[in-house]
Amino acid sequence: MRHNALRIASIGVLLALLGSRQAVSGGERREDIPSVTCDTRGDRQPAVNCVYPEAAFWHAGRGGRLIDVTKPPFSAKGDGTTDDTGALIAAINFVTRSRVPVFTFRNYREGSFILYLPNGTYLVSDTVACSLPVLVGAPPYDNYVQHWVMTDEELSNQKVFPVGRYSNEQNDSVIILGQSREGTVLRLRDNCPGFGAGQCKAVLSCSRLKCGSNVNLNNVLENLTIDTGRGNPGAAGLRWNASNAGVLRNMTVRSADGAGLAGFLCDVRNVQGLVEDVTVVGFDEGLSLTAGAATVVTLEHATFTNQRSVAVRLANCSRIAARDVVTGSVPTALRVESCSHAVVMDSNFRGSPEASSAIELVDGHLFARDITAAGYKCAVSSNGHVVVEPPAVDEYVSSAVLSTETGDPARSLHLPVENSPRLLHEANVSNWASVDEFGAVGDGVIDDTGAIQRAMDSGRPAVLFPKVAYAIHGTVAVPRTVRQISFLYGCALRAVATDQAMFRVAEDSPDPLWFQQCITVGGLLLDHSARRTVVLEDAVCFFPFIFGHPSAPQMFPWKVALPDFRSNNWRLYRNASPEGPPKRVFVNNAVGFAAGGAEGKDAVENVAAWCRQVNTEHYEIDFAFRRSDVWMLGFKSEIDGTHFQASDGTRMEVLGGLYYQGGPNRPPVVIAEDSRVCLTMTACAGENPSETILKDTKNGSTRVIELNACPPMHPQVKTMPLIPLLVNYSSQ
Repeated sequence: MRHNALRIASIGVLLALLGSRQAVSGGERREDIPSVTCDTRGDRQPAVNCVYPEAAFWHAGRGGRLIDVTKPPFSAKGDGTTDDTGALIAAINFVTRSRVPVFTFRNYREGSFILYLPNGTYLVSDTVACSLPVLVGAPPYDNYVQHWVMTDEELSNQKVFPVGRYSNEQNDSVIILGQSREGTVLRLRDNCPGFGAGQCKAVLSCSRLKCGSNVNLNNVLENLTIDTGRGNPGAAGLRWNASNAGVLRNMTVRSADGAGLAGFLCDVRNVQGLVEDVTVVGFDEGLSLTAGAATVVTLEHATFTNQRSVAVRLANCSRIAARDVVTGSVPTALRVESCSHAVVMDSNFRGSPEASSAIELVDGHLFARDITAAGYKCAVSSNGHVVVEPPAVDEYVSSAVLSTETGDPARSLHLPVENSPRLLHEANVSNWASVDEFGAVGDGVIDDTGAIQRAMDSGRPAVLFPKVAYAIHGTVAVPRTVRQISFLYGCALRAVATDQAMFRVAEDSPDPLWFQQCITVGGLLLDHSARRTVVLEDAVCFFPFIFGHPSAPQMFPWKVALPDFRSNNWRLYRNASPEGPPKRVFVNNAVGFAAGGAEGKDAVENVAAWCRQVNTEHYEIDFAFRRSDVWMLGFKSEIDGTHFQASDGTRMEVLGGLYYQGGPNRPPVVIAEDSRVCLTMTACAGENPSETILKDTKNGSTRVIELNACPPMHPQVKTMPLIPLLVNYSSQ
């Protein structure tokens, strides 16, 4: 493997930042977006107090979906003395039993429950996970076969379960919200049987079986601490997986005596999601990411201390996009093994006395930028050889840079990076306006537009959707007085095809609007009309793969006919007034942002966008932008078409992620039209990948980068190309 180290002096970094503001060849000069690169400090430890009004809770009997585990019938004590294992498992079983399979409208009318853990110390003596027989299925989903199995052995028995390796454990929507990280603690009993040396057992787990899943959407944990206690060397804090969208946020995982296998154990497919504001203390490994070729995790604002081996380890063709990672007293900060791919930037690594390499590649791939590596003998090593000396990594690419321009390879685009605003959950329950108070029905059929508008106009800063599905057939105007809108992972839907948005940012405000936890079906979610920063977080727009709406079954076939798809592009966001200065939007853990639709007709226009872990798939162009600055940390995309399109002076920097491409159509993976693009990413093996990676047109002249210019991510999988760093500009 060719190694290409780009060592940039501090004056070079300054020149790169200044140069990035210059005009794009064939495009317009863009100096209206400030160059801001944020400090990196690791876990920000936001002081969240996650409370809700009584109507949000199931036990209130008004349609709420939060399950308070301390209330009957589960009655966990949270006193640090009583063993709460049985109560917590019973609560998870209740949620699992109530849930129906994904991709049906019924999934958003029934059983969409969320576990809520008030402040307390919940003592456990076994893994907290579903203990029911597990629903398992196999693709293709339009002929979905489902079986109930109890064990991994039953799953592997072909006479009992005929679909074998194509199985998927139905473990979607495992959502656990603690009240606060400091106050909500899940603690393993000291010297607990089953967690001894030679074991591998998690305190909390989202899955039961080893078969994994690609239908495990939206597994979320927030605002809690997991403590593996003392004398439990075979313990892991959390076993987590998710597909397309998932979150670990505002969490601490710690070992009281330093022992244990891993804080976060991600060894069962798929693992895709956003991990932010986390701390891991102790264990052999802080984050162990080995779930395989469909794995991509975005890690930001993370602190790892006192790991005995490595803070973050990747293996088995896994992927990570990481920023603002801080380590303390760790032998190795990042190890990238067995054809995995890592992007890491803006991070500070501090070694332990026995430290050797801050970043260690063992047949792995790396893009690294702006890293400090104090206390290490080597900043980056590859297969035992030093490739970057300490104490800093300015910019390093482990394979040759690919460019449409001649001359010396260019650096990354180095767009200005801004942290997503730190918005804290509304902690005064009297400040919440439940839409049900204002007459919303929440059955997914009756139009609730008017009632929702009345809640928005109530003057309260937070608006809550406590039930599972709300039909919105008009457009709700969001005034400046509203700062937080939460659907609690419920659904906003439209049963009539229209290009009208469900919500509109209607009034200018210096305060950001936080639009969160929404699953939307049937159209366009949000029009950004006013001068106000938008934070779109934990939002899912289902591509048209859902069915079963009782009042309009024709709107929700398994696969929408192409003419209907072209006329009604389901997506999360539109800049409804693209004139003037660019709109500012932060997109964190979202499915369906910047879906361009047919020929890119719905490209997001004139925005400054910072995106963390975004997934868009099954559109003719998945991510499309015009006249915009777009910075993206971590993505996933699936399409028999083009994944990225940048046009009309757009500057787009994509740092880490995976795309899947296969099928009869073979358009370019990336299209740039009079724009600057910079991407480092990998493919997930497809049956028929495009031969053209980049089609770059400037001033009417076109150049291309072909598939054969890209090394394979794995030497034996030729349909899984690695794009180490792809640019369409020169270093001059």
